[in-house]
Amino acid sequence: MKLLVITGLSGSGKSIALHTLEDLGYYCIDNLPVFLLEDLARRLIDGCDPAFERTAVGIDARNAPGSLVDLPGLVNELRARGVECQIVFLDARTD
Repeated sequence: MKLLVITGLSGSGKSIALHTLEDLGYYCIDNLPVFLLEDLARRLIDGCDPAFERTAVGIDARNAPGSLVDLPGLVNELRARGVECQIVFLDARTD
């Protein structure tokens, strides 16, 4: 299973990136709270549904206070369980 975590600054194009990934065959979820990521991945792994083999989630930097601190550990845990997990951080110029 491949899981992309799309995150970044507000206005950087996270939703556009998710729309593009959806066009490329990914199952996409926008604005997923970090605390739901582990449960989502577990269900996707256990379900073995080919429709979710490539999944992308948008996680906004404005998530609940302190929850983003857990993200690196969650990603490492998912990788240890065999999930190909990558984080894509989008940035935008302020001007």
